[in-house]
Order: sequence, then structure tokens, then C-alpha cells
Amino acid sequence: MDKKHENCAELAAKFEQAEHELIESERLNRAKSYFLAQAVHDLRQPLQAQRIFLQLLQNTKLSSEQQNLINKSMASLENMQTLMDNYLDLSRLDYGGIKYAPSKFELKVLTDKIAEEFSALSSAEHKHLQYIWCKTEVFSDQVLLERILRNLLSNAVKFAKDTVVLECIANDTDITINVSDNGCGISAEEIPYIFDEFYQSGQNPEARKKGTGLGLAIVKKISAILHTEIQVESQVGQGSRFTLNIPRV
Repeated sequence: MDKKHENCAELAAKFEQAEHELIESERLNRAKSYFLAQAVHDLRQPLQAQRIFLQLLQNTKLSSEQQNLINKSMASLENMQTLMDNYLDLSRLDYGGIKYAPSKFELKVLTDKIAEEFSALSSAEHKHLQYIWCKTEVFSDQVLLERILRNLLSNAVKFAKDTVVLECIANDTDITINVSDNGCGISAEEIPYIFDEFYQSGQNPEARKKGTGLGLAIVKKISAILHTEIQVESQVGQGSRFTLNIPRV
């Protein structure tokens, strides 16, 4: 065998080895993601029990100091629950535990439910939700679409100065859904990174304390499953708008 053939055989062997290592690495990553998902799922049960105990304690006769401590404990528990839910979603997305199950459904039924919930949440934060709906059937995965909208609206409420907008616009072939806020905005330099896991914008340090840096990473992964793309428009000091399009029936 001449030198040229030896080099080709050596390169082929190295390529085969690299391919094998890549497949094994992906298998191990999926296994780790599955393990994490199972662990997080198990940890959520004692958290739920703790919430019930704290709620029962709230109904007893407490001093103002004790009530304040209970409220802080509940807030801490809610933050922990949000983090656990986000970890569970990311792990399931990584190992393929979330499947795309599209169907026809009335979009307004979904957005009405979400708007009612986030209107109350916005009011609790002394903010206002503006809801612009459209009545039409769409073809998508209702559960996954709801997760995207909830994550986007949670961010919008967190960063908004005083106004959040959920807007649906019917086009000829699809529906455009916008989630906007009039908050601190995102710099052009930061936009390429906002969908990375654990990344948090530095524009609003106070809002960062309430977040985990996982919501938009989940949005990006789910939007890929829905075969759509999240578009972002933002200006520092004026707010942000996140847009996605889903096919109508």
C-alpha cells in the first residue's frame, strides 16, 4: 500500500472514530437529560407538599411578623417551583420527551384563557395587559403553543414599565402573535444571546433577580418543534416585541 492510500485509510479510521465518539456523546447527553428530568419530577412532590403546609399555616392565627415570614417563604417556594419546572422542560426537550402533536383548535379559546390569567398577574404588579384577539382556527400543538405564550408573557410582565400587549393578527395563510412590553428593552449586542440557557439581560438588574434565564431558551426549543421561528424587535428604553407565526386552517 502506497503512502497516499495509507493516509486515506488513516483519515477514514479517524473519521469513523470521531463519528462514533459523537454518537456516544449524544447518547450520554440524552441519558443525563432523562436522569435530570426524572430527578426534578421527583423533587417537585415534596415542594408541592411544602406549599400545602404553608397554605394551611397561613389560615391559622399569626402575628404580623409571622405572616411576613410565611409570605417570604411562599415567594421563595414559587421561585423554586418555577426553576424546577424550567429544568424539567429543558431536560425533556433535550432527550426528546416532548413530542409535536398538532391539531385544529380555536385560537381565541386559548388566548382568552391566557389573557385572563396574565391580566390578573399584571394588575398585581400594577401593570396593564392589552389584549387584541382574532377569532380563527389554527393548526398547531396547543399545549406547546401555550407554553411559549406563557413564557413570553411572564417575561413581558417582569420587564414592562406599565403595559404588556398580547396581540393576534389574522393573515391569509397564518396567524401572527405578538407579545410586547414597554420596558427597558434589549440592546442590539445582547439580542443574539437572549435565547441561550441562563443568559439574562443586564438592562434591568431588579428584574434579573426574579428570573432564571431559562424561559427564552425553552421558547426557542419549543418553537423549533412547532416549525416556527421567534422574531425579536427591541430598543433600549422603549421595550421589546416577540413575534411568531402559526398556520391557520
